[in-house]
Amino acid sequence: MPETALSIGGLQFHLRLPSLPRADVEIAPFVVETAETCDVLVDYRPDESDPDYSVTVSPDGGRVTVRYPADLSYRFAALRGCLMHIPMEQILLAHDRFFLHASFVASPFGGLLFTGDSGVGKSTQAELWRAHTGSTVINGDRAIVAKAADGWRAYGSPYAGSSGYYVKRDEPIRAIILLEQAAENQADAVPPAEAFRKLLLQISVDHSRTYDVERLCDLVAGLMAAVPIYRLRCTPDIRAVDALRATLRKEDVNGGK
Repeated sequence: MPETALSIGGLQFHLRLPSLPRADVEIAPFVVETAETCDVLVDYRPDESDPDYSVTVSPDGGRVTVRYPADLSYRFAALRGCLMHIPMEQILLAHDRFFLHASFVASPFGGLLFTGDSGVGKSTQAELWRAHTGSTVINGDRAIVAKAADGWRAYGSPYAGSSGYYVKRDEPIRAIILLEQAAENQADAVPPAEAFRKLLLQISVDHSRTYDVERLCDLVAGLMAAVPIYRLRCTPDIRAVDALRATLRKEDVNGGK
């Protein structure tokens, strides 16, 4: 069967389908011609015994089987549809990764993740850092956070919402920024219990899967122990950049975490 390889979140996905799907613009950057390893094999199989489609995932997240009747093959004609029909959150968690609803910026300080409720200004702050610090916006909606051998890293992903940023790049996480709109700008550390609660609200997980929730909680606790979590009370202008930049510089001088 034809096979397409994708690199997403530091994992190599091999997709096997009866015919090769087209690469949508947001997924094309993640297509790789060759992959030395296969972390996740996704097998798409026409199966007339199932009236719709079904998905099974191995316990280690390394094998995914999608069964569907032939008349639904149009759903898998493009890579977007192929990825929509697999439980990506479950697969990522099996590999110590998760989606964080955030704008991900590669800055002079390292990877910054701006997160918070919808409409709080994640994209605005990311664009301010791009305009005023030479930073690069990697993803504007759903970055992948991963526990790696060398520490915690953030990855761009094909899931970019309306931001238009779907860059295949990863960075060590320098800080996670919880945003709040305010009249004045101030960046400070967030108490652990509050940070834990607010981060969980911005992470995709199937709450019906108890084991996944417990695994996610362990990962978030480990992330918080290694990466600074700040609250940035901010305005939508360069003053917010200056406030956060001053805090990051001060921590660098004092040795950080």
